[in-house]
Amino acid sequence: MSWWLVSFGRGGPARYISHLDTIRVVQRTFARADIEFALTQGMRPKPRLSLPLALPTGAAALDELAVVEVAGETQEAALGMHLVALRAAVADGFTIERLVMAGERPRPQAVAAAYQCRLRAPCADVRGALEWFVDAPSVSVVRASPKGRKAVELKEHVCELSASPRDADTMLAFTLRYGPSGSARVDEVVTALADRLGIEPLVLDLTRLGVTWKGLPSRLLAAAGEIAPGGDAAGKGDDWQ
Repeated sequence: MSWWLVSFGRGGPARYISHLDTIRVVQRTFARADIEFALTQGMRPKPRLSLPLALPTGAAALDELAVVEVAGETQEAALGMHLVALRAAVADGFTIERLVMAGERPRPQAVAAAYQCRLRAPCADVRGALEWFVDAPSVSVVRASPKGRKAVELKEHVCELSASPRDADTMLAFTLRYGPSGSARVDEVVTALADRLGIEPLVLDLTRLGVTWKGLPSRLLAAAGEIAPGGDAAGKGDDWQ
């Protein structure tokens, strides 16, 4: 068996594909490329495939990450051939960026993710809202779920906010930090700023620019974006599909 890290992007109509359907896209891409997954044990074996950080539905991405175990041993010299086969087999709207073989099971954990989106407001107004966000002692939202309601402090999770003009609109950029309690959601950040601006909280042209990971050996940096301090330590939690 061999462990692979697959870096891929998506855009266009593919941004509206859900997390579970994205997993199916990866499975079908490997099947069309005639690359066999290793399977889990048990009564209903499943491909050993994990997407460590779900992408919000409606977002494009420049550099998503899939962790895959394939059947058989992979030779380093054959990776280029497999990369070509995957690129030829991938569905419209998806691109296979890089393929790296890991010596052992990778356990990546997201530390931070950078996003950008377009707001229908003048840049000067958005920059004023960002100044309010930075200076405010607290910016919290209430998140409702089947388990109840809880307050989420956005300032604990949101950093590196910036705004730049885009015609009559504004491109908003920000980073979400991930911790033991999770993170804020993109729509929560946009809603808080839209309320301040007095505009509709529309998330337009949302793109995840990149993810900072820990739990990966430094030599796998090229396949998985930045690695946070302590990146050689094992991560926790699996999402095998």
